[in-house]
Amino acid sequence: GAVILGGVEQQFGFGLRQQYFHKAAILVLDHSDKFTKGIILNRPSDLTLEDDINPGVKWRISFGGDVEGLHSRHPDIVCLHSLKNEKAVKASISVMKDIMWTTFDNAKKLVKSGVAQVSDFWVFVGYAGWAPGQLKGELKRNSWYMVAADSGTLLKELGRQSEGSDPRDGGLDTWTLLMNMIGRSETAKEFSGGFDDLMLKEWAFTNLLSTEAGGGAGRQQRDPDEFSTNPELVEQLLSLLESRTEPPMEGALVRASLADRSPFLLEEQWL
Repeated sequence: GAVILGGVEQQFGFGLRQQYFHKAAILVLDHSDKFTKGIILNRPSDLTLEDDINPGVKWRISFGGDVEGLHSRHPDIVCLHSLKNEKAVKASISVMKDIMWTTFDNAKKLVKSGVAQVSDFWVFVGYAGWAPGQLKGELKRNSWYMVAADSGTLLKELGRQSEGSDPRDGGLDTWTLLMNMIGRSETAKEFSGGFDDLMLKEWAFTNLLSTEAGGGAGRQQRDPDEFSTNPELVEQLLSLLESRTEPPMEGALVRASLADRSPFLLEEQWL
């Protein structure tokens, strides 16, 4: 039931790798001496899952983490809800006051039986996992901040996201809200709009926005004549780079970018 926020004060951030962890708000579902499992709360998408027992029903999903995630052959799907009827409670596991989780199969069955609606659930595909002692060490290094968030605040944010949050924003406003709640508003303000933020938005544009909406939805290959990236982000990144002091070129290693890649290299960055 603990909530942790992605830290921004460590020496190496997530701008060049695992951008989805940058400024993530994670709800811990399970913690033991052997394993810790959590889901990222603030990576909404406009992607949907089909329902095999409720004809015509579609479930909007969020990116929950990189383990058994969106492109996995057997994705792990967690459905959060705050239902109080007996059937739903019996099919669920309590996380914190007024918030429980159940499987996707159970959620579909609850809708089929008429005791719940699709809108009662927030569906997360994939999860974040930590080995024994790993999360504790990362907390000591300020890679994450602990948050004493109440269920009311989380439910309000989940509700706001389900009403149509733009996936291209990467859920940064949720992170900022929770940072303000724990008295870290100055830190949030200081680390706003930088390189890591832009790379997160590019990752979100590529992986969380459907192709129908102009995004990449996880595609790796792109049209060489029309980069599948957000032009506003390109302008912001170029402006950021222009404001930096020119590094010395002597001794530097450079690599040519392929013509069919985005100006943002989300993977295979070479130094």
